[in-house]
Amino acid sequence: MKRPTCVVLMGELLKVVLLLTAVGVSPGVMGDCGGTYLDAMGNITSPGYTNNYPKNQLCVYTIKASPDARIKFWCEEMKLQKSVGCTKDWLMVNGVYVCGKTRLRDVYGQGELKVEFRSDKKIKAPGFLCHYERVTGTDYEATTTTNTHQSTTTNTEQLTTTLTASSTTTCNCTLNTKYDYDEVLHKSLLFYEAQRSGDLPTSQRVTWRRDSATDDALDADTQQQMDLEGGYYDAGDYVKFGFPMAGAATVLAWGAIEYGEAYTAAGEMTYMLEAVKWATDYFLKAHVAPNVFYGQVGNGQLDHSYWGRPEDMTMSRPAYKITQSKPGSDLAGETAAALAAAAILFQQSDSTYSATCLQHADNSTVLLTITEQNTPTPSPTQPSTTRAGAGTGEFSWDEKTPGVMVLMSQFADAADKPTYIGHLEAFCEKMTKNTKKTPKGLLYINVWGSLRYAANVAFVCLRAADLGINTVEYRLFAEKQIHYMLGDAGRSYVVGFGHNPPQRPHHGSSSCKDPPASCNWNDFNYNGPNPQVLYGALVGGPDENDNYNDVRSDYVSNEVTCDYNAGFQSTVAGLRYHAVCGTKPPITTTQPTTGGSQCAKVIQKNEWSGNFQADLVITVPVATTAWSIVLTFSQPISNFRVWLADPSTTTGTTVTLTNKNYNGNQAQGAILRIDFIVSYTGVKPAVTTLTFNSSPLCLQ
Repeated sequence: MKRPTCVVLMGELLKVVLLLTAVGVSPGVMGDCGGTYLDAMGNITSPGYTNNYPKNQLCVYTIKASPDARIKFWCEEMKLQKSVGCTKDWLMVNGVYVCGKTRLRDVYGQGELKVEFRSDKKIKAPGFLCHYERVTGTDYEATTTTNTHQSTTTNTEQLTTTLTASSTTTCNCTLNTKYDYDEVLHKSLLFYEAQRSGDLPTSQRVTWRRDSATDDALDADTQQQMDLEGGYYDAGDYVKFGFPMAGAATVLAWGAIEYGEAYTAAGEMTYMLEAVKWATDYFLKAHVAPNVFYGQVGNGQLDHSYWGRPEDMTMSRPAYKITQSKPGSDLAGETAAALAAAAILFQQSDSTYSATCLQHADNSTVLLTITEQNTPTPSPTQPSTTRAGAGTGEFSWDEKTPGVMVLMSQFADAADKPTYIGHLEAFCEKMTKNTKKTPKGLLYINVWGSLRYAANVAFVCLRAADLGINTVEYRLFAEKQIHYMLGDAGRSYVVGFGHNPPQRPHHGSSSCKDPPASCNWNDFNYNGPNPQVLYGALVGGPDENDNYNDVRSDYVSNEVTCDYNAGFQSTVAGLRYHAVCGTKPPITTTQPTTGGSQCAKVIQKNEWSGNFQADLVITVPVATTAWSIVLTFSQPISNFRVWLADPSTTTGTTVTLTNKNYNGNQAQGAILRIDFIVSYTGVKPAVTTLTFNSSPLCLQ
């Protein structure tokens, strides 16, 4: 997963400016200086004051629609003061805080969306320019609303906004799943908070954890004190292993890039970004010089002799580094991948941070020069067994081949795509059909972390499904693996979730009572539940016969790690994403109604002068062995490039796409995702109509 390929090709979604409705207030307005907007579409701008903004003035904008409506909100321009934690100037959208000079990717609200703005007086116009649109739900007639504000001088400012309802045909969005994916995402992110090392932020929700290891660490070679505070404890112990931490950060960020709408819909995007940033902040700090990177803090032998709270540990904390004379290609490469993924993830919400991550991942520094070597990491307690280009029997922090298959299937040149798609399909066919399963259906790869391996494969094959490869089959496979972990096996394997969850995870800090009670090996040997609930932690899991021991000392069955949760959480996000708007595979064979009731999406991913890149996403209305799609554009196009279909032409206003020989067979309810690039001159064209096998589909 080389960073240049990930960053350049995965790109970011760029936004379209919609109808504009200006909003303004006068100086001295107290309280609400926003307005109430009913449905349709429009924009929200920062209040226009003659001089500076009133200090700590709170502006509240409320966008309301029918309960069945989903409201999309995004900002194309922000010039807010950059402050740590957005403590001075900030915009908050349904709990998502942003600040600085940046753009805000899509945030969604169901029925209502609230936007709040506060400044410390130093902000200058234009402040921000944001837009909203009702993307699904009931149509409305044009509506006029009035909002009255009282200033400090008793002057009254009346704001009147007239909004025209959209006439576009829409699809209703529902979330009707067997398990509450939102709760799972919420609790999995709590687990990452419980694993934090260092000075904890004010946003910390796991309050039984406190600041720890704030003086990390001493260089193992020179005994020089280094500032390596932060990052994540690897598991139930307190070593900070850089390689698995980077692997977890890469997969978490990857899942948020592909399925960010799921986190937003669940109200967890703020915490998702914090989870990734807690790791990448540490990686940036650990990259102390162009050719020096600290890959581990803590000694495994010393650490494993201690049982207690991280806040109380007094053991030596040596720090191990890789350099040109002691290279570690796998550690360097995975860290570069994590930083590259973070650069994509933060590109809209924090462009400065994104650029910093990209610089560290991309410059000819340790994170690239060392990658060209082929020697393992120097730590005696974190050996690598990476088999570059070899076996594809797993996807993990130590085996990246299936992840590369996914990215190359998605972004390789047209001539190479079929090869990678074939490799990816072969891997998922091997996993779904020719790899051992437990009697209750769990994919079984290894006794150590059995659930982790199954979840990681589920993520890879869910991405394959989203690329149009055996979509229904692989999506159902991913769902089956995750549902096994959530309760289908007869119990939950996620701490604090569902029926009969684990109560005794092999985890030091959660096994401790509240201070000032002591915590030691007596707590390890205690046979009762852990006093602190380690919400969201996925345990190691059962053996090949579905046998599982909820015993603290059984670290094979009951260990928890940051790596275990990464693929699991990203797969849950993917399932949640597909549950949002009727894209969940059907559970009956009833043929759906075709025509206008079926919705498709054109999702723009990138844009540059005279070009844009987008995904066409179609829920297949009826099972078929061959398909053709007709796209009509509002303006003539000068070139059309596509990889998963054959185009009838590359110019004009109408393009017909026909299937390749490997993706014509599509099941009812399958998600067909086709990546394309359009070139044009003059006015940017839009897709205005769409048919699938001659049946018209609405555009959402």
